[in-house]
Amino acid sequence: MNGFSVTSLTTLCSSISSRAVSSAAEANSLAGFLDGGDQRVLQLALVSSALEQLRCHTAQLEEALDVATAISERLRAVLARSLAACEDAMGALHKQLMNLQPGDGGKSDSSFLVAHGGFLMTYGQLFAYLVDVLSLGERGQQDLRLDSPAGNYMMEQAETATRLAANSREILPDSGTAGSSTQPPIDEQDALVKTTNEPPPYSISTSVAPTSPSVPQVENPSGRPKGFSFTHSLKALASGLRSKPDPFVSALCHAVTLGDDRQVAGLISQGTNVNGRNEAGDTPLKCAMLSDQAGAARLVLAAGAEATNSSWSELPPLFQAASMGSLQVAKVLLDSGASIHSKAISGQPHFVEVVAKGNVPAVRFLLENGADANTMAITGQVVIAQAAKDENIELVDLLIQHGANVNATDIIGNPILATAVESGNIDMIELLLKKGGNVNARTYIGTSILEHAIAKKRIDIAKQLLAGGANVGATDVHSQPILINIIRNPHLNDDEKISMIRLLLDKGADPDVTDRIYGLPAICHAVEMHSAAVVDEMLRYGAKTKVRMLAGQTLLTYAIDVYQRDQVNVLLGHGVDINEVDGLNRTPLMLALLRVDYNLTKVLVDYGADATAKANKGAVDFVKALQRNDLLDLLGLVEGSSARRESNVSSVPEPAAERSQSPPPIYEAAIGKV
Repeated sequence: MNGFSVTSLTTLCSSISSRAVSSAAEANSLAGFLDGGDQRVLQLALVSSALEQLRCHTAQLEEALDVATAISERLRAVLARSLAACEDAMGALHKQLMNLQPGDGGKSDSSFLVAHGGFLMTYGQLFAYLVDVLSLGERGQQDLRLDSPAGNYMMEQAETATRLAANSREILPDSGTAGSSTQPPIDEQDALVKTTNEPPPYSISTSVAPTSPSVPQVENPSGRPKGFSFTHSLKALASGLRSKPDPFVSALCHAVTLGDDRQVAGLISQGTNVNGRNEAGDTPLKCAMLSDQAGAARLVLAAGAEATNSSWSELPPLFQAASMGSLQVAKVLLDSGASIHSKAISGQPHFVEVVAKGNVPAVRFLLENGADANTMAITGQVVIAQAAKDENIELVDLLIQHGANVNATDIIGNPILATAVESGNIDMIELLLKKGGNVNARTYIGTSILEHAIAKKRIDIAKQLLAGGANVGATDVHSQPILINIIRNPHLNDDEKISMIRLLLDKGADPDVTDRIYGLPAICHAVEMHSAAVVDEMLRYGAKTKVRMLAGQTLLTYAIDVYQRDQVNVLLGHGVDINEVDGLNRTPLMLALLRVDYNLTKVLVDYGADATAKANKGAVDFVKALQRNDLLDLLGLVEGSSARRESNVSSVPEPAAERSQSPPPIYEAAIGKV
C-alpha cells in the first residue's frame, strides 16, 4: 500500500464507535426523564438508534480496513476526511447532550437533535457504502465506484448533513458562566448521594415518584440562575425513577418461552403489560420469537403487543422472526397485519437487510409470502446483485426462482454475470448461464464478458462462456475484435495467447478478421508482435498469407526487415510466396543479397527464390560488383556452382547483420502510440 498504514483510519473508527456508545447512553438517559409529551423524547430516541446504527457500520468499516488488500489514493482521502468529520461531530454531539437543559427552549434543542440525527444516519449509510468500495480488490475499480452516480450521491448527502449539523444551534452554555456555578452545601451533596444509592421501594403503581428536594440556586452576575446541570440532576435521580421489571411481565415472558398458552392467557387476563420487558429487556413478543411459540405470539398480539418497529437500526418483529428462523411466529405476525414491504425511516426496505445477511430460509419465507425478488436498496442496487457479490449461490438461485432479473446490474452497472467472472466463481457462472444470463452482455466500461475473462487469464471461464454461447466475433468498446486484442495483449505470454487463440478459432472465430482502424488482418498483427509461435498457430488455422503490412511489405519482407529469422522460417514452412514483390518493389531474395547475408540467401534459394526475376536484377548486379562469388555460386551464376554449393556452405561465416537506416514503420508508430 506504498508505505501507507491504515492505523490512523482504524483509530478514528475506534474513537467514533466509543463516542457512539457513550452518546447513545446519554441520549437514552435523557429521554427517560423528559416529560412524555416533550417532542425531544422521540428525537432523542431516534438519535440513540442512529448512534447504534453508526456504531455497527463503523465497526464493519474498521474490520474492512484491517483486511483490505488495496486502498486507492482517492479512497484513502475520502476515508480520512469522512472519519475526521464524523469524529468531530460526535464530540460536539456528546458535549451538547451533556449540557442539554429543559428550560433552553425545546424548539432550538429539537433543531439540534434533528440535524445531528440526520447526520448520524447519513454517515452510517456512507460508511456502509465505503465498506462496499473497500471490498473491491483493485484501486481503479475503487475510484470508478467513488465516481459512480451512487458514490457522488453519497458524498453530496454527507456534505449536506455535515453542513446542517455544523449550523445547528449549540446548546452548551458560555464557558465564562459554566464554571461559575456555586456548589451545593456539603450536607446537600450528601443528600444527593444518598438519593442515588437508595432508590425508593419498588412499586407497580403507575404514579410518578416524588422528586428529591431541589438544589438551591445562586444568582450569577448575569442574573441567570446557576447550579449543577439538568443532566447531572437526572443522573442523580436515575435510580429513584427507574422501576424494576414488573414481576408479572417476567412471569408472562417465562410462560411465553415455555409455550404455556393457558398461563399466558391467564396473565393477560389479569392485566399484565404485554409490551413490558423482563430482566433481559425482552418483550413477551420477543420471547415468543426466540422460542418460535406461535400460539403465545398470537395471544400477546391479540392483547395489543406492538408488531411494528420504527427504529432506524432494528428490524421490525416480522423480519426479526424470519431471520431467527421462527417462521411460525413470522406467519402469525403476517396474519396480524405486519407488512412484508415495510421500510426503515431511511427508506431502505427491510427485505434488503435480510438478503444482505445471506439468510436463505428467511429470504425464502419472505419471498413465498409476497416479498419482491427485485427489491432495490436505497443505493439503487437490486438485492440479487448483492447476493452475487457475496457469492451466495443458493440465495441467487432462490431469488431467480422467484422472479429476480438474472441480467440485473450492480450499483456501477456491471451485470451480475460479470461480477461472477470477476470473482472467478465457476459455479455461480454456471448457474447464471443456466438461468438465462446474457453471455454477451457488456461490463460498465463496455467490454464483453468474454473479453473480461480473457483479460483475467481465465481460460477455464472463457471456455465456460463460449460453451454458453459467447460470440467469438465480439468486439471491444473500440470495435476491435477479441482475437486481435489477444494477439496484441502485452500482459499475455505466448503460451497464454496460443491457448486463447485456439479456443476462439476452434469455436469458429475468423482467423482473417481485420482491425477496425487500418483493416490489417490478424496475421499481420501476429507478425508485427514478433512472436513466431503465435504466427505459426495462426497459419495452422489457415490464416491467409497474401496480405500486406501497413507500409506495404509482404509478411516475409516485413519479417526480414525487422530481423525476425524465426518468423522467416515459420512463414517459409507454411508455403508463403517466396518470390512475391511487396509494395516497395522488393523481394525477399533482394533484401538478403543487399544485406550480403549468405545464410538467409541460401535458405531463400533452397525454398525456390528466383535469382533471375526482374525485381532481383539490381541486387544481383550489386553482388557481382562486390565479387562475392560465394553468393553468386548459391544463385547458380558461376560455372560449376551446383557441384560446389554444398561444400561451400560450412566454410562461409555468417556476416553481421546490417540494419537499415530507416526501418519500415510499425503498427504502433502508424497509429501514434510511439
